[in-house]
Amino acid sequence: MLELLTIALEAHSDQLNHHRRYELAVGQDLLGDWVVTVRYGRVGQPLRELRFASSDAEKARAILHDRFRRRLSAPRRIGCAYRLVGFTAEHGSEPGRWVPSTLLAKMLS
Repeated sequence: MLELLTIALEAHSDQLNHHRRYELAVGQDLLGDWVVTVRYGRVGQPLRELRFASSDAEKARAILHDRFRRRLSAPRRIGCAYRLVGFTAEHGSEPGRWVPSTLLAKMLS
């Protein structure tokens, strides 16, 4: 799969012993279907991986948005916030098309 966009997030709390990593990637497979890959787990451990495929880019975008928005509620759910630690976009991939800048700004604050 050709990954057009990859976003890496981490949540750390020494008090709660939370050290989590969450990665979202979007790309296209050889048949032209859109694939959203979600990797998550404890930092330093092998990450679990889930893949969602759709021929419709809007459905793939909705999956990406839902997963990203869920990370924004982490302080309420797990007691610490996720922070953006990595962002990779292929030339010409239009990252703003996949993740609104308002969501990215919330991860940076």
